[in-house]
Amino acid sequence: GFADNEAELRELAEKAFSCSDQILIDQDLRGWKEVEYEVVRDARDNCITVCNMENFDPLGVHTGDSIVVAPSQTLTNREYYKLRSTALKVVRHLGIVGECNIQYALNPESE
Repeated sequence: GFADNEAELRELAEKAFSCSDQILIDQDLRGWKEVEYEVVRDARDNCITVCNMENFDPLGVHTGDSIVVAPSQTLTNREYYKLRSTALKVVRHLGIVGECNIQYALNPESE
């Protein structure tokens, strides 16, 4: 669930602890964009982004239940190339050979 204040958080935590001995508390990212890049890298370090996609629904709706638009339609050129460059760096840094899906949560109010 989502809590808008400490009282709501305590109420949700009490309910969760009645069923489990641990809970996960994370930052609320509702309203952020969910963007994905499909990246392919071979053994010779040739690396390409096959496509990028963005979920029609904002972050928080499970990808399997959401409409995806490819290529993305709402990213600025700066956002597109920044996320693309980062995806290529991640794949190379991890040494992935083959296909990889990089997913981002992008705050639409940030640069």
